[in-house]
Amino acid sequence: MNKVFSVSELNNTVKYYLKNLEPDGVWVKGEILGFKADKRYASFLLCEKEEGTNNIVGQTQVMCWGSDFWDMERKLRVVDRTLSLKDGVCVQLKCQFDLWAKAGRFQLIAKDIEPSITLGELHLLRAKIYNELKELGLHDKNKEQRISLCPLRIALVASRGSAGFNDFISEIKSSKYPFVIDFYHAAVQGEKVEEEVLSAIAKIVKRKRDYDVVAIVRGGGAVTDLKWFDNKKIGIAISECPIPVFTGIGHEINLSVTDMVANMNFKTPTAVASFLIQSVSHYEESLSELIDGVYTEAEAFLSQVETKLYETIKDINSEGKFYIESSKRDISEIVGNLTVDLSHFLRSRREELEHLEEKVAIFDPINTLRFGYSITRDSNGKIVKKIEDVDIADKISISLQNGDICGEVVNKEAKHGR
Repeated sequence: MNKVFSVSELNNTVKYYLKNLEPDGVWVKGEILGFKADKRYASFLLCEKEEGTNNIVGQTQVMCWGSDFWDMERKLRVVDRTLSLKDGVCVQLKCQFDLWAKAGRFQLIAKDIEPSITLGELHLLRAKIYNELKELGLHDKNKEQRISLCPLRIALVASRGSAGFNDFISEIKSSKYPFVIDFYHAAVQGEKVEEEVLSAIAKIVKRKRDYDVVAIVRGGGAVTDLKWFDNKKIGIAISECPIPVFTGIGHEINLSVTDMVANMNFKTPTAVASFLIQSVSHYEESLSELIDGVYTEAEAFLSQVETKLYETIKDINSEGKFYIESSKRDISEIVGNLTVDLSHFLRSRREELEHLEEKVAIFDPINTLRFGYSITRDSNGKIVKKIEDVDIADKISISLQNGDICGEVVNKEAKHGR
C-alpha cells in the first residue's frame, strides 16, 4: 500500500523539494502590488500585467525578511536616493522557492535585487510613451496654446488636502490679485491616478471658456511616484486640451510624460503659483506704463501746439499791419488743422483709455461680486476680514452684486487651516 501523507507531512515534503529545486535561487521580474512592511519583514504580490493594460496575467506571493529587505532598500538608494520598494514599482528579484506549510501556500523568498532594472524600466516606459505621442504629433501640441497675459482664472487639478494643493493655494493667497480657482480633485499617486486625472481634464475642457490655465500639481516624492504620470492616456488628454496646461509634479530632476507634453512644467506647485502671480504682475505693470505713456504723449502734443501758437503770434506782431489779414488766414488754417489733429488725437487716446479702464476693472474687488463673492462690513463700515473683527450681536452689512444685506452676528465658527 502506498504511503499516506498527513497534510502537514505533504506540505513539508513539497517545501523540502521546492527549496532544493533551485538552491541558489532564480531571478524573477514583475510589478509590486499590495506592499506591506515592518521592521521584521516585507510582503507583497509580484505580478505580471498584459502589455499596455492593467490586466494581471500572473502573480505570486513574495516574502522578504528583515536583513534582506533593508539590504535591498539600501541598494536601491545607491542608484537613486528616492527609490524604494512600493506599489507600482517594477523589480527584478533573486528568489528562492518556498511553501508555507501551515497554509499550503506557494511563495517566493526574496534575497536580492537588481536596482538598475527598476530605474531602467521607469526610463524605458517614459521614453516609449513619449515616442508614441511624438509619432502621433501630440508631444508639443499643448505648447502651441497661447498663454493669457493675465491668467487669473485657474482650473486646479490636485489631491484635496495634499501638500501640493496646500502649497499652491497658500502661494496664490499671498498675492494681492483676484485669482479665481476652481478645484478638481484627482488622486496623484496609485491606481486611480489615470481615471481621476482624465475625468478632471474632461470636465475642464467642457468649461474651456472659463479658464486661462490648467494647473496639475502634487507634492514631492520618490522618482518611482512619477510612474503614475508616465501615462499615455493622460499625455494625450493634456496634448489635446484647448487650454495651456502647467504642471508642478514635484520632482527636482526627473520629468514625467505629463511634464514633457504640458505647455510649461515646474519643479513644485509653489513654482507654478509663483509664475502665475508674476505673469499678472507684469501685466499690471504694462498697463500702468501704457497709461503713463498716453498722458506723456498728450502733454507733449499740447506743449507743441502751445509753442506753435506763440510763435505765430510773435510773427504777426513783428510783420506789422501790412500782413495782418494774411496772418489771420494763416492762423485760422493752423488753428483749424491743429483742432482737427488734436480732436483726432484726443479721440484716439480716449478710446485707448476706455479700453484700458475695462482691463483695469479686472483688478477692482467689486467685480469679484459677480463670481458669488461678498464683502462684509461692521457697524462702522469697516471691512471684516477675520471672525475676530466682530463679536456676537454685532450689526453687520453684506454687499452682494445687486445690493446689501443687513444682519446681526449670532454665531462664529473658525475654519482650521485658514
